Amino acid sequence: MLDQWYRCMRLPMSMKQFHQLPRNPAYKYEYFDDHAVLTPRPKGFNAILHLKPAEAPAVLALSENVRIRGLHEQDWEALVKLFAWAFERVQPFASLGDKDRLKAARECLEQTRTGGDGPLMESASFVAASETEDHPLGAILITLIPKRNLGQWWDGRWTDPPPPDAVQRRLGRPHLTWVFVNPWVMYHGLGSLLLAHAGNALLALGYTEMASTFLVGNDSSVLWHWRNDFQLAPYAGSPRVIQARRQAALG
Repeated sequence: MLDQWYRCMRLPMSMKQFHQLPRNPAYKYEYFDDHAVLTPRPKGFNAILHLKPAEAPAVLALSENVRIRGLHEQDWEALVKLFAWAFERVQPFASLGDKDRLKAARECLEQTRTGGDGPLMESASFVAASETEDHPLGAILITLIPKRNLGQWWDGRWTDPPPPDAVQRRLGRPHLTWVFVNPWVMYHGLGSLLLAHAGNALLALGYTEMASTFLVGNDSSVLWHWRNDFQLAPYAGSPRVIQARRQAALG
């Protein structure tokens, strides 16, 4: 879903200006015919969090009281604008105009809501809401993806549709598909608070780990995963991992 929102950019400039351009790891930078050509090359890494009972982490003082509650059906529309706002400086959303960014947010959330990222685990998905007006200030959305080995490509697509009781049977692997908060309250601990609630809910369901994925270049996401004890999984496109798969296939 995200890949379709990356845009190839062709910008007129001198070679000197091209060498002065800030670089983003999500793009390949080339120079042709007096133009900088930026071609999308996004790269995602997987991570695993080994779950243990978590106390709610401290949240710094906010201008309004916040409570963590379950995800409601009526939240989805409000989450679209919040999603678009939260990711407006993160690629690929940062390169979109306001109208396209809102459309991308709606499509990303609709894919998650309808099972395109794996079945939505509603009991482990939460919203941080204002106590006074109950409007969402953040959300964490957990889906169930096939349980593949570390070092393999991960996505939410199942070869065969998972059975209705997949969660009760502890099939698959919970995946942190989206976590985002209102930019005005970023760095106050809401994301980690949402993660703690999701982790405790998964433990109650019998799961012992949670997967996640982050894009190279999204430094705040990388640091957030690190701070919350996610462990980096081997990159499926690494030459070492590819060689190990070949050797294993040959016996």
